[in-house]
Formats: sequence, C-alpha cells, structure tokens
Amino acid sequence: MLTLQNFETQTPPSILQRGQQYYSAQAVTMLEETDAQVWQAEVEGTELYQVELKLGKKGEVKEYFCDCPYDGDLCKHVVAVLYAVRAESKKPTKAPPTEKRGRNVFEHLLKTITVAEYQDFVRQYAAKNKGFKSDFELHFADKDDRIDVAKKYAEVLKKAIRQHSDPGYISYRGANGVAKEVGKLLAMGHQNITRQNFVDAFALAKAVLKEMLEVVKYADDSSGKLSDTLYDTTELLASIAQAPQAATDLKQEIYAFLLQELNHPDYFNYDDFGYELYDILSGLALLLQKSDEFLNYLDNQISRLTGRYDDYQKEFFLTRKVTFLASIGRPEEAEAQQQQHLEVVAIRKAQVEKAISNKEYAGAKKLLADGISLAESKGHPGTVMEWEKQLLRIAYLEQDTPTIRRLARQFAFDSWFNSDYYQQWKATFPPDEWEKTIEKYISDTIKEITQTWEKQKSGYWRPAHPPLLPKLGQVYIQEKYWDRLLALVQKENSLDATLAYHPYLAPHYPSELLRLYLPAFEAYGQKANGRSEYASLARKMEQVMENLPEGKEKIKAVAQRLKEQFPRRPAMLEELERVLKK
Repeated sequence: MLTLQNFETQTPPSILQRGQQYYSAQAVTMLEETDAQVWQAEVEGTELYQVELKLGKKGEVKEYFCDCPYDGDLCKHVVAVLYAVRAESKKPTKAPPTEKRGRNVFEHLLKTITVAEYQDFVRQYAAKNKGFKSDFELHFADKDDRIDVAKKYAEVLKKAIRQHSDPGYISYRGANGVAKEVGKLLAMGHQNITRQNFVDAFALAKAVLKEMLEVVKYADDSSGKLSDTLYDTTELLASIAQAPQAATDLKQEIYAFLLQELNHPDYFNYDDFGYELYDILSGLALLLQKSDEFLNYLDNQISRLTGRYDDYQKEFFLTRKVTFLASIGRPEEAEAQQQQHLEVVAIRKAQVEKAISNKEYAGAKKLLADGISLAESKGHPGTVMEWEKQLLRIAYLEQDTPTIRRLARQFAFDSWFNSDYYQQWKATFPPDEWEKTIEKYISDTIKEITQTWEKQKSGYWRPAHPPLLPKLGQVYIQEKYWDRLLALVQKENSLDATLAYHPYLAPHYPSELLRLYLPAFEAYGQKANGRSEYASLARKMEQVMENLPEGKEKIKAVAQRLKEQFPRRPAMLEELERVLKK
C-alpha cells in the first residue's frame, strides 16, 4: 500500500525524480488541509494543476487525483504533493494560543459582526462571484419556494461541462475536471439528505443523471471518473428512495421519473447504471403498490429486446419479472413464466434447483439435457459446462458411479488440468483397478499425441519431440511418478519447464536438475536482449541458488562466464553482479 513513508520505493524512478524536482523547485504553490486527512494542492507545471490527496490515520494514501493529462497511474504532480505533505506533517505542532494572545480570528469575526454587516458582505461578494451566488441560493433553497432548484442545478452542471469541453468532445483531462465539479455537487446532495431536505437532493440527482448520461457518450472516460459520478448518483437516489423520513409523494415522483428514464436503452448500454437504477425502481414499485404498472413496464422492455445482441438484457428483465411476481404473492404466474422461458439460463437453473431439492432427479436431468442441447446450438460452451457440473452433482446424489467417472475425468482434463476433479475420478476405483486405468490413460495419451506429432512432420512449428509434458506432467505429479516426470523434463530441456517442475523434482533429483540448469542458463544469457531479459535471468539464477545451494558456485561460474563473454552489455553486467554477490 502506498503511504507517506514508503511512496519513494513504490514509485517508478523516472516519475519519482520528476516529482522530487517539482517539489524542490517549489512548484507546489498551494497546499491546504481542507478536511481531516484531506489535502488540496496546486502544482505549477505546463499549466496550473489541481491535486487532491486523501490519507488514512497512519499516512496510507487512500485516494489521489490530479487533473493533468498524464494517463499513467501516479503522476509527478501527485509525487511532488506527497513530498510537500510529508514535509508539512513533520513540522512541530504549535501549542494552542492563549486566550489573551489571540483566539481564532475567523471564528471571532463570525461572532462579533452584525447581521447587517453579514448581509452587506454577502451581497457584495455574490455580485463579484457568480459561483458563490449559485452555491448560496442552492444551500438555502428550502428557505424560498421561488428558487427553481432543478433549473439551477442544471445550469451549474452545464457550466461545468462547457468549461471542460472541446466542441463535441471531452478529453481525458476535461473528463476528470467535470467529474471533480460534479463530485462537489453530489456532496451537497448528501448534505441535503443529512438535513432531511430530500426534495432538493432528488432535484440534484435527477439533473446529474440526465446530464451525465449524455456526457459519457462523447467523453474520454478511460479514468472511469465520469462513470463513478453516475454510480454515486444512483447511490444518492437510493438513499432518498429508502429514507423512511422522505415523503410518499416524493417517492412517487422518483418512481415516475425512473419509470420514464429507464425506457431509454442508453441507461443499459453504458456500463451497469440501468441495472442499478432498476433495483431502486422495483423497490419503489413494491413500496408504492404499483405492481401492475411495473409489470407492464417489464413487458414493454422484454418486447422491445428482439435484436441479435439483446439476449443479456432480455434475460435480465425476464428473471426480474419472475422474482417480482413471486415477491407480490403471485407464485402461479411466476411458475408459468419460468416454464415459458426455460431458454434463460437463470430460470432453467432455478427449475433444476427446485427439482433437485424435491429429489426429482429424472426431471432435473431432462432439464439439464435440454439445456445442454440449447447451449450447444447457441455456441455457449461455458453454459454447457455449467449444466454438466449439475449432472455430476446429481450423479453423486444418485451414487451413479459410471456418470461420476465420465464427468470427473472430463473436467479433470478439460482445457486445463484440475486436480480436484482428477481425485474425484480416481476415488471411484479400488487401488488395483485404478493402476490399470491410469496406465491405460497414459498409454492412450502418449499414442494420441505421438500420432498427431508425426502427422505434423512438414509443419513449421513442429516441436523436436512429441509434447507430452503439458498433458502428462500433472498426472505424474498426482501419482508421484517422479522418474517419469524427470524424463519428460529432461527431454523438454527448457529452462522455464525445469523451473515449473522444480518443486516436485528437487527433493529427489537435485544433481540431475543442476545438470539441466547450467547449460540452460548459459543459453538463455547468450540469447537474452534488453534489461528485462537480463533481470529475468538473474532472478532465475538466484531462485535456483536458493533452492539448490549445492549448485551455487557452479551457477556463479556461469554468471562470470557470461560477464566475460559480453563485456559491452552494462545492463547485463549489472544484473549478473547481483548474482555474484549472493
């Protein structure tokens, strides 16, 4: 975790150096702790950049933001501010001033100036600063019914978007700027909820939702900050909709607003905003007893989703319709919907679970067989596997050994090796029968791979020998056939392969492994090119020296020979020197 204490070791050297230069040149022109452990800063670069840090109690960096265009993780401006904050944190805390020498000037003024002086200052300041005037009116909007809060929020949003936009587009930097401004507004929305001013909080959420959905369509949101504002807005709406103190009439407004907005497919086409808003809408439909109207909305959504790429959304609404019918006490209709839409994976899965729980295994297997045929016709191998795993589950319940063997073996070797399924397959055999079974599997596998290899004689990428290790290596590990595993690794004669099987072979064949490693290291070093490959070689040498200490000096001798062979490769020399110093 990045902290004030360790950021220098966690930052790429080039970024750290530039950040230190900025700090030393006093480019951090403003630094202020605006809240507990929240720091705002300005850094002078090509332009004046805004930086924000949020720290934990022990100096851990929880969040950071900079509005510069750098698209990496940590920029030099944030590093400069980290230096500045650390330096500020080390300053001795001043003892609180005595009452006689001076109390807090600002607080003192607030207590002593008159109401008329307050009003005069506010009036003059608002005339110079339109942003302050808007903030002031929005903060006290509940005091005056003449203020159109929704309109004012929309104006503030549009202004923020204009300030950070190019014609028809918002850049990466602009998107971060918009997100920062919207974040301030959303903070006001949460303050409104704290004050139980739910009406204004909803006006803000509604304005942000509508404006920001349009913004994400033509913005570079690769940082994800614009999307975050939409998620924050859905949280704000949820807080209002679920607040017991919020008036029923207001919840009716939110329901009507969402019912209309969620007819727009854009909410479901950009990230998952629509699905989160749907949860708010369905909750309100239950609370406000709008079941028929809400079901009509669901039917409309399902009927419009007829396109080639609409399956996910359609399945979402179908499954939610079933859930909603059950939640309002209409189980017969929910069951009818399930039977009507068994092509939906979640619905078929629920029916399978119901059949299994009722011990209706024949019915469950029929559902699964039909599901497999449907998934195969659609080219969905993941769904096929999901149904086959349910068949394996039923096989255990029915103690159907032949099916357990067939499926466990299939899953043990499907795509990649799975030791759990392998052991399930093995457990169905007595020891003497298992020995024959696994030997037959090994023999069949060798024959199949060898035949395929022989057919590739004219192939450009044909390996020098049949590639048995990837298929049989894990089997030999499970059966502890260490001599056979060593023979395959020796035939492979690859540094990476030897390292991969090192933990299994080293306790039994250290000398044999060392005889593989020494020429492999030398060959790797002769072909290596660039710092990353030199560093990789050094790491691998160090790893083997640690695990095979008896070969330490021989590995060092290889490193020394490579240094002498390539004296004009400073990066290689530097990496190998680490090995020699071990």
